[in-house]
Amino acid sequence: MKAISLKNLVKKLSVLGLENFGNLYPRNDEPKTAQISTLCNTLLKLKGEASSIALAEEILDAYKEFEWEEKTEFFSFLETELSADRDKVDAAIQGYQINPVQTSLQALHEASESKRLELFRMLNMAPMGTESLIAMREDVLSALKENRGLSTVDYDLLHLFRSWFNRGFLDIRRIDLETPAVVLEKLIEYESVHEIEDWNDLHRRLEEDRRCFGFFHPVMPYEPLIFVEVALTNEISSNVSELLHEDVNGDTREAPTTAIFYSINNCLKGLRGVSFGNLLIKQVVEKLEREISSIETYSTLSPIPRFRHWLDTSLDSLEFLDDNQKVLARDVLDNLKNAKLADPEMKKLLMSLAAFYLVKAKEGEKPACAVARFHLGNGATLGRINWLADESKNGMRQSLGIMVNYIYEKSTLAQNHEAFEQKNSIICTADVRQHLP
Repeated sequence: MKAISLKNLVKKLSVLGLENFGNLYPRNDEPKTAQISTLCNTLLKLKGEASSIALAEEILDAYKEFEWEEKTEFFSFLETELSADRDKVDAAIQGYQINPVQTSLQALHEASESKRLELFRMLNMAPMGTESLIAMREDVLSALKENRGLSTVDYDLLHLFRSWFNRGFLDIRRIDLETPAVVLEKLIEYESVHEIEDWNDLHRRLEEDRRCFGFFHPVMPYEPLIFVEVALTNEISSNVSELLHEDVNGDTREAPTTAIFYSINNCLKGLRGVSFGNLLIKQVVEKLEREISSIETYSTLSPIPRFRHWLDTSLDSLEFLDDNQKVLARDVLDNLKNAKLADPEMKKLLMSLAAFYLVKAKEGEKPACAVARFHLGNGATLGRINWLADESKNGMRQSLGIMVNYIYEKSTLAQNHEAFEQKNSIICTADVRQHLP
């Protein structure tokens, strides 16, 4: 491994009068991971803000140039060398047991905090520090697949992000055709539910009968954290292609009565586990209520992202299906392009299986479908299952074209939320129940 070029660092620290670190200064003949480890330990010992920022910037710049093997070695250093000091933790526990007062409890809290947390806080002071740490956590999440021991590193980053990105720091903004192009380009890049084909497609999604809102953080003003796309209509939509490509509603005599949330996108993988969606939907509903008084119904047109995968892996164990039904379902899974989707028996079978997946299939005590968990946890009602609502390549691959309407009825949100959280109750309409096997 090549060593880090220390020229810029020496220059910066010389200006600050800190060119001599003694044995804390990395050597040019050391590998990069050894050098950056030394620099991290040095950063933890520095007291001056200017020198800390300069060193933090160099550490992050060096990390960006690492190959994957070097990154994983650096993560191992964070895991093994920068954990809490076990002897200090034991001593603090004994101190609290002997004298259980607030100061002893505070000493225990300080002793149990890892050095990683302090390092991450100091790295965050560098220019673009927050973005760099989010990108670093994305790498950590990838590395976790091979090394579960890195979960402690991931936990510390997630702990900080949940604090740094809480609702008090976030700014909700409407994204429209006047929004800077750099943000609009991000929408095209991050849209993962229904691909934005080109600038004309994006333009259509930002017309006056559409709305798009996103959460932004003050240190990242041009980087949406999450965004939601909304269509203003006069009915609950059952087909996303028709919704995306319908003509602009220019008839001002007919005010919209329905808001359809048809795409919600978390943008940054490094912020996985930081909850934004439920807050964003509630904020958007409040904004639309103030802006357009004619809207009475709030609904989603949502995908069932893992329905086909679940069916593929669970089909043989579904005891309520007879052999002929299993053959029919297996045929559509294995031969999707040639499947006889117009067959009424096929439709009846797949709609029944979709209803079972949404209502009966579980992950623990909650629904197996993550989208269902999200909306039902917000207090929505499982309103309607829509046949061939998304015939795009992605829609067929994920859910055999089936989509769902979750209804947000303001008068029942709190009651539904409590029933779901406390009793794992799934509130659904008669339209959904009729499909259950």
